[in-house]
Amino acid sequence: MKAEWGQKLTVFLKNRKKEQIVTILLIAALAVVIFLPTPDAERKKKADTGTESLSAVQEVAQAESDTEQTRHRMEDELSNILSKVEGVGSVQVAITLETTGKKTVEKDAPDSSSSLSATTGDGSQESMSAATEEKTVYTTESDGAQVPYVVSETLPQVRGVLVIAEGGGDPVIIEEIQEAVMALFHLEAHKIKVMKKK
Repeated sequence: MKAEWGQKLTVFLKNRKKEQIVTILLIAALAVVIFLPTPDAERKKKADTGTESLSAVQEVAQAESDTEQTRHRMEDELSNILSKVEGVGSVQVAITLETTGKKTVEKDAPDSSSSLSATTGDGSQESMSAATEEKTVYTTESDGAQVPYVVSETLPQVRGVLVIAEGGGDPVIIEEIQEAVMALFHLEAHKIKVMKKK
C-alpha cells in the first residue's frame, strides 16, 4: 500500500514543473500552520474552560453560603422568640431545610418588530417579524460591584425543626412550642420535635 502511494506520488511529481511543486508544498505548509493550534490558543482555551468551571463552582458555593446564613438566621430568630414565652426557658433550635431559596432577578425584555408590505399585480403580501431579547438588570453596590437586581426572594422550605428547651418536659409547653413552629413554618406536627434541655 505504501509502495503504491509512493509510486503515485513520484509519477505525480515527475509530471509537474518545479514551480507547481513548490506551490503545492507551500500550500500544504500553510494548511498545517493554519490548522495546528498554537500554544497560546491552547492555554487560552484551557484558561477559559477553567474560568467557566471556577465561576460555576463559585456560584454553587455562594448559593450554599446564602442558604447556611438563612438557616442560621431562622434558628436564631426562632430561639429568640421561643425563649420569651413563659415556661419555655432557654432554648436551642436546629432547622433542616428541604430546598434552597430562590431569587428572581429583574429582566429587560425590549421588543422590536417590523412589518413590510408589498403590493403585486395580483394582490398584496405582508411580512411581519418580531424579536425579543432578555437582558438581566444590574445594580451597583456601594463598593462599585455590579450585582443582578433581585425583584423577589423565596425563603428555603423547612423540612424539620428540633427545639431543645428547659421547659421541654411539660406537655403544655411542648404543645405551645409545636403550635408556634407549625404557625411560623407551615409544618405538620410530626416534623417538629421538642425535647427537654438538661
